[in-house]
Amino acid sequence: MEELISVIINVYNGEKFIKKCLDSVVNQTYKNLEILIINDGSTDNTLKICESYKDKRIKIINQNNKGLALSRNVGIKHSKGEYLYFVDSDDFIESDTIEYLYNLCKKNNTLISTSNVITIYDYDFIEKKCEEKISIISTKEMLKRILLRKSGAVETWNKLIKKKLFIDNLFEDRIINDMALTHKLIMKTDKIACSNVTKYYYLRHGENITSKEPSLERMMDEYNVSLERYSYIKNVYPDFVENDFALLQIIVKFYLKDKKELKEFLDNNEAIKLFKKVFSFKILKCDVNFREKIKIILFRINPTLNKKIIDIYLKIK
Repeated sequence: MEELISVIINVYNGEKFIKKCLDSVVNQTYKNLEILIINDGSTDNTLKICESYKDKRIKIINQNNKGLALSRNVGIKHSKGEYLYFVDSDDFIESDTIEYLYNLCKKNNTLISTSNVITIYDYDFIEKKCEEKISIISTKEMLKRILLRKSGAVETWNKLIKKKLFIDNLFEDRIINDMALTHKLIMKTDKIACSNVTKYYYLRHGENITSKEPSLERMMDEYNVSLERYSYIKNVYPDFVENDFALLQIIVKFYLKDKKELKEFLDNNEAIKLFKKVFSFKILKCDVNFREKIKIILFRINPTLNKKIIDIYLKIK
């Protein structure tokens, strides 16, 4: 008998997108699902739309607004499935997504499977099909993808994940919550099944948090998460050059923002001192484009000169 899989959908004022999302979930080829909709204090027609679905697998949990991270934890707490799959309410998935990822896990004896993600800007798009390629990669290789920000690596929502991995590992109530958790889940496994086939569609629109200029609070949290993740991985893999590179990259990224309050925050946290401590030319081994490596090397030589060179480059480009 097919194992029960819990699909967790968190929604706040999602009346524009929730129907497309729900249609893609209720029509999955894999039928043994429970569909948990966490209505996070919506004040529009979201609840009415969700209640219009008469599918017995759907359970709606209404609550006062708690934010994405805590809402996801509510879904985890109420879930009964052996595996969990998260879908953001403004995204949608292929009709065979759950079945495809479940079969990947079972065939390859993994606790996590993941598919490709594409970003779309409206529902009228043409997808380029590719020849299927399945990779069974190690924990460390998946961490490399996360640290080097490979597409879909950091996010939880394009992954089928064994529920037991969330024991002692829930989402933190902070702005940057995927980035604070995914590496911990990965490090509780020894391998991950990855497919290059697109099964998840991320809809980018004006109401996305990530579509807007990041706030000072968001950037500060991203820096703190990066530092926490660096220390967490360093304790297990002390000589992991990609871990070093990711931390150096985030420091350079935020200094180049040239925002007074952000610079003060970084200076108060002795980010330059940390940069110098972590830096080594071993970063040249990382699988990233040469421009990103040059940014870090120039920053090590002279942060001010780095900024001027980058500004000149952008003007020429």
